[in-house]
Amino acid sequence: MAIQQDIIENLIRFDQMAREDGKKYPLKRFLFNRLEYLLTQTRQMAGISGLRGTGKTVLLRQLSIELDHAFYISADTLPPRTDLFELAELLKSTLGVRYLIIDEIHAILEWQGHLKKITDFTDIRVLFTSSSSLELMEGRYDLSRRLTMQHLPLFSFREYLMFGKSADFPVVSLDEILGHSQDIYRQVYSYEPEFREYSSLRAMPACLESPLPSVVTAIIEKILQKDLLSSAKLSQEDILQIRSVLLFLARAGIEGCSYSSVSRNLGITKYKAQQYIALLQSASLLNLVLPYGANVLPEPKILFTPVLRNILAQGIDADRLTGTMREEFFIHHVLGTGLTVNYLKSLRGQKLPDYIVFHGEKKLIFEIGGAGKGAAQFKGVEGREKVILTQPGVQKGIPLILFGFLW
Repeated sequence: MAIQQDIIENLIRFDQMAREDGKKYPLKRFLFNRLEYLLTQTRQMAGISGLRGTGKTVLLRQLSIELDHAFYISADTLPPRTDLFELAELLKSTLGVRYLIIDEIHAILEWQGHLKKITDFTDIRVLFTSSSSLELMEGRYDLSRRLTMQHLPLFSFREYLMFGKSADFPVVSLDEILGHSQDIYRQVYSYEPEFREYSSLRAMPACLESPLPSVVTAIIEKILQKDLLSSAKLSQEDILQIRSVLLFLARAGIEGCSYSSVSRNLGITKYKAQQYIALLQSASLLNLVLPYGANVLPEPKILFTPVLRNILAQGIDADRLTGTMREEFFIHHVLGTGLTVNYLKSLRGQKLPDYIVFHGEKKLIFEIGGAGKGAAQFKGVEGREKVILTQPGVQKGIPLILFGFLW
């Protein structure tokens, strides 16, 4: 589709408005520096995936301000058949654009092919995002080695304190936590009461300015009704069943969830249960953790991204959710560091410690619980470093909230 002059004029106006909006947010999320490096120091284009409401648009606008000769476009302001390659060339020749920053790129038809041409035939660097994580994951394979995908998760606990409480703490390493936990805890213990607020609602960046459960439910509905319905090519019947799966998972708790239990309780096939849960993971609503070992069934532990379980499990006593919040807090932060984590599963069904994390040459075994958690669960687990994580923090273990400072 030929680019009209009035479209260019509108884009320039929108770019200026986006920059002004970006100036309202001086604080930057951890991914900012990594994206700036990819754009300025490599030939890769970069895409950002992640749950709706994590601040992807703000991040793009901040980068459009920081980078010289950058140009911000919200693709949903363009006609769907816009030729992005033609637009990029025009912006370069008329405005000297070197960095093209595109929000909501899924609004453009066949966007993957346009980006491939931009990368192959121009020196323009591209950063893009979409509210549809599924669209981006499909695009990743079409664009092959030209694209580096970056995931923007919900806030870490450290980021929540920085953005929500103006409390700026440095990142701490896992080795620092293991070796100096009480020293670090003395610096942050006064924020331990924020654990429940963070896990219940405030881990979601969209809830900073609007701390309402309805913000989260609206995000979930958009994922179901827009992203899954269109990108995964599902029917309305599928969407109804997926909503039932989400509610069942939220209320059943971690230990009561498996493909078989979902299939049995909701009257769907086990294949359908697996398919739906995989889609929910792709949409960043769930985290799946596989068991450790070669001789165990590879059925995952099914955990929610923080905040979501609390919103979906309305009517469940808050005390019953505390244990799952602790585990989901732990998994959220460990996965955010890129470490490999599995859960421990016994062939005979006896209770084992919760998780094993691979850290360099070490295999660390973690048991997570409340202040009364002891070492009883480690019976029979030999040859590995064993760690008790407690929330609230106590002297005999490592305070769980310290893992919220890993990134």
